[in-house]
Amino acid sequence: MESIYLDNACTSFPKAPGIDQAAAMFLREQAFNPARGGYAGAIETGRILDRLREKLAKLVGSPSPGRVVLTSGSTHAINLCALGMFEDCARAKPRRVLVTSMTHNAITRPLARQASRGVIEIVEIPGDTQGLIEPSAIIEAIDERTALVCMTHASNVCGTIQPIGEVGRAIRERGLPALLLVDAAQSAGVLDLNVERDAIDLLAFSGHKGLRGPTGIGGLFVSTRAFDEKGEPSNQRLMPVLSGGTGGNTTEPIMPGGMPKRFEPGTPNTLGAAVLLAAVEAISDDERARSLAHERALISRLRERIGGTAGIRLVGADRVEDATPVQSIVIDGYEPTDIATILDQSFGIAVRAGLHCAPIAHATLGTLESGGTVRVSPGPHTTEQEIDHCADALREIATS
Repeated sequence: MESIYLDNACTSFPKAPGIDQAAAMFLREQAFNPARGGYAGAIETGRILDRLREKLAKLVGSPSPGRVVLTSGSTHAINLCALGMFEDCARAKPRRVLVTSMTHNAITRPLARQASRGVIEIVEIPGDTQGLIEPSAIIEAIDERTALVCMTHASNVCGTIQPIGEVGRAIRERGLPALLLVDAAQSAGVLDLNVERDAIDLLAFSGHKGLRGPTGIGGLFVSTRAFDEKGEPSNQRLMPVLSGGTGGNTTEPIMPGGMPKRFEPGTPNTLGAAVLLAAVEAISDDERARSLAHERALISRLRERIGGTAGIRLVGADRVEDATPVQSIVIDGYEPTDIATILDQSFGIAVRAGLHCAPIAHATLGTLESGGTVRVSPGPHTTEQEIDHCADALREIATS
């Protein structure tokens, strides 16, 4: 039985066309270490990183490619922020950090580490049962002691899209010192991103989901409010978490003061960069928009075919336009992991089940006690016939 892959919110599959050839060519012809040699191969590999930064900067609306730090993914990027913003532990009062109840463990765990050290005080802003956070609830909670506001752009559990721009612009308009950190793991390559328009200070994203690239590479946009190269490097809001060689400023005992090298010690993931560059170049903005419309149509089709079935509950936003193409499902009398096993073994369908590394999101949605949900997430190559097969399988499980 040929498997039907419906777990694109975890990692996209199949990947963008041509990236396997890009990987092979890089390993054959370009696998050198940039900024560590003046020979042609090392220089050309450095250009790959430069081109990738240019593409990613355009993708997220960054005014400069140099504001994009390459990381191992969104979790790495978020840790740079959660740990690098709170180096000074000697303050009399912990600084406040606002999070929403739809956050992923990539945010909650590094922040919990800082809270356990007495560095920060975490304030959670609750969402409704569809996973939406009211922007006024966040804005009204920000005060002069608030250092960071963390928002997940689109929920990995149910896809609900949050009003990041409304919050970001309010922070700037009110002259508040808080920085806005956005987790765009689920939205990069799927939704329109513009850090300038939405007044985002820190934007973390992965390369292996909506961008349809490889695992192990992503990025972090850093605004001048978080790190201003014109200021004193040791007196910035965002400080390096890791230190090491950069191929320059070798005689200095501290990391260089310029972007992005200040946050990129060690040998970069050049293979991942070459492959992600190929993935980003392979898919146009128009293709991304068509994919989003196609996948949302598939979610609508799935809802229509299983809606009203006794024992099946749909979780998340009422309208598909208010979410990324993800549908979380609960079936009465079944553990989500058992449903996923049945779908895999009896119907050849691959989905994600459980708590999706976001327990507080499930508490918000009312699915924590049931062990989470079954999550269906189609991709650009998913067909109507595959969605129909999934719907039929879910109905059969619910009515058996």
